[in-house]
Formats: sequence, structure tokens, C-alpha cells
Amino acid sequence: MFKPKTKRTISLAVALVFLFTVIMPMSAFADTDYAKFSSAYNYLTAEDEVNAGSATVKSKAYGDAEDIQIKLTLPSGVEFTDKPKSSDVGSGQFVSFTGLLFTYIKSDSSSITVRGGNNYGGNITDWDANGTTSVVFDFAKKKIDIDSDFTGNIDVNVEVWGIKGDKVLWSESDDLTIAKVAGSEKVMVSAKSPKSITKGKNKTGADIKVYETKNGVFPVDEVVVFDIMTNGVKFNDNTTNGSNQWVNWQVASFTDATGDRGTVNITNNDKDQIVYQPAKTSSIFPGDIVFTPKLDVDPDVTGEIEIRVSSAKADGSGSNLTAGKSTSTISRTTVVVATVGDTKAVVDKLEDNDTIAYSGQVTDLDVEITIEAEGDAEFKKDDSMEFTLNVGEFVFNAVPTVKFNNSSSSQDVDLYNNNKSFYVSFNGGEEKFTLSNFNIVLPNDVEPGDITLTIDGDYGDLGEVTIGVAAAPITLSAEKTPILAEALNQQAGDITITETGDGALKKDGILVLELPSGIELNGKPKLDVVEGNFDGDISVVDDKYIAIKVKKESSDASEIRLYNINYDTGRLALNGDVELKAYFVDPEVIANEEELPLNTYISDSVSNNLDRYDDTGVIARVANATVANENEIVATFAVGDEGVAVVNGRTLVQVNKLCDVLGMQKSWDEVTKTAYFVLNGKVVAFPMGENAIYINGTKIAVDQGGKIINDFTYATLRGIQMAFGGELDWDDATKTATFKFVK
Repeated sequence: MFKPKTKRTISLAVALVFLFTVIMPMSAFADTDYAKFSSAYNYLTAEDEVNAGSATVKSKAYGDAEDIQIKLTLPSGVEFTDKPKSSDVGSGQFVSFTGLLFTYIKSDSSSITVRGGNNYGGNITDWDANGTTSVVFDFAKKKIDIDSDFTGNIDVNVEVWGIKGDKVLWSESDDLTIAKVAGSEKVMVSAKSPKSITKGKNKTGADIKVYETKNGVFPVDEVVVFDIMTNGVKFNDNTTNGSNQWVNWQVASFTDATGDRGTVNITNNDKDQIVYQPAKTSSIFPGDIVFTPKLDVDPDVTGEIEIRVSSAKADGSGSNLTAGKSTSTISRTTVVVATVGDTKAVVDKLEDNDTIAYSGQVTDLDVEITIEAEGDAEFKKDDSMEFTLNVGEFVFNAVPTVKFNNSSSSQDVDLYNNNKSFYVSFNGGEEKFTLSNFNIVLPNDVEPGDITLTIDGDYGDLGEVTIGVAAAPITLSAEKTPILAEALNQQAGDITITETGDGALKKDGILVLELPSGIELNGKPKLDVVEGNFDGDISVVDDKYIAIKVKKESSDASEIRLYNINYDTGRLALNGDVELKAYFVDPEVIANEEELPLNTYISDSVSNNLDRYDDTGVIARVANATVANENEIVATFAVGDEGVAVVNGRTLVQVNKLCDVLGMQKSWDEVTKTAYFVLNGKVVAFPMGENAIYINGTKIAVDQGGKIINDFTYATLRGIQMAFGGELDWDDATKTATFKFVK
């Protein structure tokens, strides 16, 4: 366990991780018939008079050979410091052997040749399959010079010949690694690509790697120095100074026998310098130090953030550790660790965004959206992004979900704006997130086209992305037949319902065709599937609704014919087309989890059912009959005309004008200031100045009652419609009310 060396708390925004590789591994044996090759290597810098690893040849078979010759050749850029001599061959020398006796033959600045066998004082049978003979070229006993520009592996070529008389019977060779050279520098510095960060505290810069080219080159009495070179930037101070307990360590060459990993310290109050001192000099393994700077960035900082890496003599210890006199162990190197700007988000992936969603129904869109911070930036704590549908709304109890940074766990988003929008907020540190589970409900009157999400918030306006396609589930057509007003059991035209795609009418949903006022069904229509495999039941509710409940979704877009449709026309039936309006009732949209009976779905008496769906508009309209009625009156009342006024958003008309146009009887009670309208035995009273009307003595509260304007009595068209029926429409463009009325 590592204890803090001081109780003073300041931020130490750095992570050091030591990563090491196993050194001096043996190379794999080559696939040969007569000799086995292997080697060991170490780490070097490019300089003169250095010792490398070793190359070994072992016996395997000699065939008909009488003698064995072996030649080792150094690669280009590497030479022996001193040319090998005959004295370098023998026990304990550069070239040593066991088993068969070997003799020096020749050499130059980059090669040496030895030979052994029957003709050189030995017995060729020692070159056997048991590996009795082993020849080792030990570069710990023979120094080499490495060119200053040499980097990479030092691979020596070792060739073995089997010789009989003046003939070569066989030869085999292999390239063997005896050293790895990092260059002439003792300690190297590199950095990952700069991260794009925003202004603020505790921003993460790119990793800086400081690594030895061979073990033991970084002295224990020196420190690695990290200096911030950009004004307005400092190291974050949120950790115990001088402590290592926050470091994620692996095998560490710089860790001493007690487990001390060394010391890290912020050296000044400006917090622009950090130093690291190892606990000991590395041995065998060269060390990699990975420094992850955590930075506080002032609001006026822009552009690149630079950190200079160097070395210096250690001065002080623990929380008082600082950098003394500069040294040459690390050549001063400046790296860019971050660029500062306003972080933007981008859509990284958009998949499966072509699901068709039908109007009036709940649809689970297959789309997935992955959004990431631009560059290597991260989303900031307490920031958020907002997402808004162009049509429809999200299902309140099956909201979209979000996964951060490829996490396997997801969480629900928060809806707002009447379930048309949601937002994603951040805890800080997230680099990307994925959105899925888009369950939406579309209104019946949605326009066909793309379903889009508008994305904006703290990371810029990303515009719109398409997440699905909106479509109407059906089209309607019919032939119109003429029918009479105030007549019974009159045959209307057949209605054809055509699905716009496979399964467009959702299972357990109800397609409703609603008749206009004054028209009632006489009997139950019949249903015939002309094409496709749709399956549904037809019902009649309150003589006003044709309801088709979907028992099974079609796998082939279907054509459905409704026939045997008969109407009763009442006194309130208006002249002209009998236009039915169609809308779809999806039980998933109804908050009640229990399945409701058919008439409950479409009953005026049940709130949030018919009223809710009626508010979502109409999928389609179709007329299958035309009514002729000589008693129908169509009257228009435009604001600005004499005797027409608008009060509290309601159209009021002079009582005399109303009676003249609509053919009603009227009377006036001067004492109570009440106007009376009489038609077909029904009496309706409008008390002036009271927000109520009285129909045959029954009071009905209204938002605007009768009113005296400029000494004339006025009544509302809405009140007349409530009392005597009819159809009232308002054209906001022309400020005109149209009232269809049957005398």
C-alpha cells in the first residue's frame, strides 16, 4: 500500500503507467535438417563499443560430411570494434564450443569463420542429433560499433556448411537477432494525436510516452520534467501531492524492493510543472512512462496546448521534490497534447432508419443513432443535447434509451414538450453515446414523408436526421349513390379500403369510419377481402360508427370491400355528400392497460379514447352517398358585415338578422332583457349579458352568451347550433362563419 508523503491536498492531474516487455527472449528454432539456430538479444543505443546478445548453433545431423564450417556475418551499419582473432575462439572466448572441436579460419571487420571435424582434430560424429555440439558467438565478450543512424534489430547471418574433401555437401543458414537498437538517444519522447478539448477544468490531454532505449540509462538521481508551455493552462490539482496511490501500475523497472514506485509532484504555485523521479534505476527491462496530463484551461485560451519534456537533477524529495540543474539524459522535446475550441458533436452512425410508421399507430422504429464528440473530445458534466420529433410523439412508457461509451447497460432518456422531445445529459468523460428503442405514435392526419429528429444543444446544431418514414395505412374510394333527406333504409355505395403496405393495419387495432351528423346506419354492413389475406371483424356502434377490428395483420397488402351499407337520413342531415371520416384506434396508445371492449374504444362517454383519437385528425375521407334536402339553408356571416361581431372569439349575429336568414320565430322580453328563438316546438332563450342559454328551460353554461351592442340584441351562432343542430365552420383567412342549417 502506498501512503501519501504529505497531507497537503492539491490536484495532480497525471497518470503514469509503466509498460514493459520481456527482454532477451530466445528466438524460435529454424526448421532445418543439419543445424539448430537460436539467439538472445538486449536493448542498445546506436554507439560504439557496446555489447550485444548471442547467437548459437547446435548440431542436428552431418550426413556424409567430414567437416563443419560456420560463418557469422554482421549486418550493414554494424562492425566489430576490433577484428576477431584466433585467440577469440576457444573456451570462455567470443566463440566457444562444446562437443566437436572448432578452429579459427579467417575474419574481417564484420565476419568470422570457424571450422571443425575429422580434419581439424575432432570427430564428426559429435555433430549429432542430440545436440552434443554447440557453438556460441557471445557478444558480451566481443564489442561492436553501431552507426549513429542505425535503428531496429541487429540480425546476424549464421551459415553452416557440411564439407567432404573439396565439396560442399549441404548448407543451412538463419538470421538471428542479437540486439534491438532504438537510436542514439538514451530516452525517447513521443505523444499521441492531440485531443480536441473545451475550456474548463480537468480536461484530458493526449498521452505522452517517455521510454528508455535500453535499461539503466535514466539515473535514479534525475527527474523527468513536464512543463506547460501555453499561457492560461495549468495542471489540475485534485490529488494528494507527492502520492502514488492514484497511479495504475503494472510491472515497473523503476520500483524498488520495498514497492516504492517513485515520486510525482507539482513543483510550483503556478501549477505549470510536474516532475517524476523513479525509485531506482531500471535493470534488465527498459521502462515506458505514460503521462496523461489533466489540465485546467482558462476561458481565453485558444489553439494548441504544448508540453515540453526534459530531464534534470532531482532537488528535494516527497512533496518538496523539484527540478534542479538540467541534464542531457532527455533531449528537450515539445509536444502538442490538445487543441482548444468549442467541442462539436457529430453523428457517427445512423443505421436502419427506413422503418415505415403508419398514422394512428404505435411503431417501434429499428433505427440506432451513435453520436460522438468531434475529434478526441469528451462531453462535459451537466451539458446536454436535445432531440425533437417533427411529427408524432414518443410513447411515454417506452421511451428511447441511451448507452454511453459502448457500455452494455442502457438508461431511459427524459421526455418533455408533450412527449415530442427528449434530452441526454452528461456526467463528464463520455466520448460517444448510442440511442435506440424509438417507440413513436403518429397522429391519424400525419403527412406522408420522413420522420426526423432535430438535434441541438450544448454541442451545436446538428440539424435533422431521418429516423423513419411516415405513411397512411390505407386509401379509401367509393361510388356515390343519391339518397333522400328524412328517409329510411336507403342503400349507399360500396367502400373500398386498400392497404398501402403489408400489415399496414395493425393487429388488435380498430379502423373506424364515422358518419356525419344526421346520418345513421340501418343494419350492419358486410366485409369482403377482395385481395390479400387481411382478417378482421366488422361492428356497428351507436348507429354512427363502422368499426373494423384487426384480427390478423396481412402479409400481403389487402383490398377490403364494405357493402350492404344502408342509411337513415334525419332532419339534421345536410344536403350534399355523405362523407365518412376514417381514423385508426391503436390500443397501445390508450393509457388503460386492460383490453377495452369495442364500443368503449369509440364511445363519447369514455375520456381519452374517442376524444383523444378524434383530436389526432383523420387518415382519409370518402363519400358514398349524396343527400338532397330542399329545407337546407347555407348562410355566411363575415366579420365587418352589418349585424355581425366577434366577442371573446365567438361570432355574434343580430337577432333580427338570424331569424330572417334561418326562418325562426323570435320574441323579446324587455324586463329580463332576454331574446327567444322558436322553431319546431323548441324554445331557446338568450339572456343578454349572461354566459348561458336556456333550451326549453334547461340552463346550459357557455363561454359567450347574448349581448346588446349599440342597442341591438346579438346571439351567438354556436348557441344556435347547440340548440337546433346544423354545421358551423370558420374560415380564419376571410373571418367568415358558414352555417348549414335545416329549417
